Amino acid sequence: MAGGDRVTVAAARTALEAGGNAIDGAVAGAFAAMVAEPTLTSAGGGGCLLACPKDGVPVVFDFFVDMPSGAPSANMDFGEVTLDFGPDTQSFFIGRAAAAVPGNVAGLLRAQERLGCLPRRDVLAPAISAAREGVKLSADQAEFFRVLRPILTHDEAGRALFAPEGRPLGEGDQFVMADFAIFLEALSDEGPELLYLGEVAHLIHDWARVGGLIQADDLANYRVHEREPLRAEFAGHTLLLNPPPATTGDRLRRALAHWDTYGGEMADVLVALGPNSAVDGHGSTTHLSVLDAQGGAASVTTTNGEGCGHILPGCGFMLNNMLGELDLNPGGFHRHAPGARLPTMIGPTIALRDGSPVLVTGTGGSNRIPSALAQVLVNVLDRGLDLPAALAAPRLHLDDGLLHVEPEIDGERLRALRQRFKIREWPGPSFFFGGVHTVTAESAAGDARRGGRAEVF
Repeated sequence: MAGGDRVTVAAARTALEAGGNAIDGAVAGAFAAMVAEPTLTSAGGGGCLLACPKDGVPVVFDFFVDMPSGAPSANMDFGEVTLDFGPDTQSFFIGRAAAAVPGNVAGLLRAQERLGCLPRRDVLAPAISAAREGVKLSADQAEFFRVLRPILTHDEAGRALFAPEGRPLGEGDQFVMADFAIFLEALSDEGPELLYLGEVAHLIHDWARVGGLIQADDLANYRVHEREPLRAEFAGHTLLLNPPPATTGDRLRRALAHWDTYGGEMADVLVALGPNSAVDGHGSTTHLSVLDAQGGAASVTTTNGEGCGHILPGCGFMLNNMLGELDLNPGGFHRHAPGARLPTMIGPTIALRDGSPVLVTGTGGSNRIPSALAQVLVNVLDRGLDLPAALAAPRLHLDDGLLHVEPEIDGERLRALRQRFKIREWPGPSFFFGGVHTVTAESAAGDARRGGRAEVF
């Protein structure tokens, strides 16, 4: 298994050691990530899980966020905040009216109920323990805390959680989510009805009355969609990809077909991916890949955007700000139809050989998701690189004619690329280029760009 933090991966392992399968492990890890990677995912966000159960039919659980039905108004709680990423800054919109209808809880528990084999309480137990006892912040999470501080500390509850005693938590500090542990305990007893029909649904409805858009009916009517994955043939493998309304699967199928036909230069594959959205989001998203000993596989990607800046009272987690993400709302804010599933570039991916999973992968990274996945798939499945080398290889990303380039690209190749593209050279490997946490039948590797960890046992 491979994911974005040691606690995330350890939770997945705990589920497998308890007799669970890949789906149990993926769901256990995804909930633990809400504690260990709280700037990247949350019970208030959305995602997709691609499951390939042993001797079962592959299925994508689409639980991305929906547009709420509340009417936008001049009195909405919706404002701009600028974040400092070091090399540059970027603006996002936060507030109660930035929150879309969340899907993570419904989708993860649906997948586990349908295809897992452990009791729900056992699957949630590692996340409950992590939230109650606390986790030591990794260097990567500490950096995310720094970057997202204006959002994490936007309200009093956020300041108490993420910057107790007025000081932002840093690497090695203990991060405790006591209220979230209580929420998870209730969730293990009551199931997803707690958030969509029960006490927490009423809390969200009341919370959104002050400048928000989510209504009680939006939660009650939320549905997890089960979709047949797209299939693509590549380098002797069958790829299972995320289908529409997600955009990544179709783009990857087209780009990898181009590589199969022409090969040679990865930049041509990025051209074949087609245009990205107009705005680069920094991709507050995380991924977990699991392959079990019986040959079952699960690939799950979840996100909370950057968070809306408000902790849900009594529950200890922050809802998403998907309605304030420019790349998810290119036509303008609050213009999706009520109840519509928002578009996503999330791309959980599984490669089959002779019908069995041999590679499980996925990544965060907003509009870098397709390019990061394409490069890793080429490196492993076509070029035959081992996983550490495939993940460490310098990446490219093409956006609106600008080719972003990590260091250590061969000098002659770089000169040739300069003849075709405007180049931005990055000083080092960066989380900008995703976190492609990947498992094969022989090994597992977490992407160091996003603090990746992996275990094989």
